[in-house]
Amino acid sequence: MQIPYIERCTAFEKPPMKLSENNKKSLLVSIHQLIEENASHTVNDLEHKRTNRLINYPSNGGLTESEKSELEKLEINPTLKSALRKVFASNTADVFFSVLNIIDGTADPTVEFGEWEEVMLVDFDEENEMDSMLHDDFYGTYWDWKEKRPNPGWKLDLLDE
Repeated sequence: MQIPYIERCTAFEKPPMKLSENNKKSLLVSIHQLIEENASHTVNDLEHKRTNRLINYPSNGGLTESEKSELEKLEINPTLKSALRKVFASNTADVFFSVLNIIDGTADPTVEFGEWEEVMLVDFDEENEMDSMLHDDFYGTYWDWKEKRPNPGWKLDLLDE
């Protein structure tokens, strides 16, 4: 299978090969699978009081003892389990949908770190090999976001400000 990747495009460059229908469908269906699997794993961790497995974002994030205590009080019955899976899956799908809108060029990033140039998802081509990978940079850029974000009165990380 060819691996799709994101490439920056400018008006002066030859447009790269587009994302094939097969790769597009494989990617989107895989996203749906991951959303469902992750929602289910999270609810199972809540049900079995495995609060240490619930947080991996941001990199130094976690739950305080009082937060763990409150989550462990949840009585997970089949109806609540079903509802939580739906809430978690919907939230994750909303994030993916927003990211895909940015990639498609139908939305712009709301936080800018310089001039934004549109990107596109294309099939892998050895001529256009990537120097860095998005997933490698993802968790580390939380700190860039934290510097830009307005203070909502709560935080995801455990750092004292």
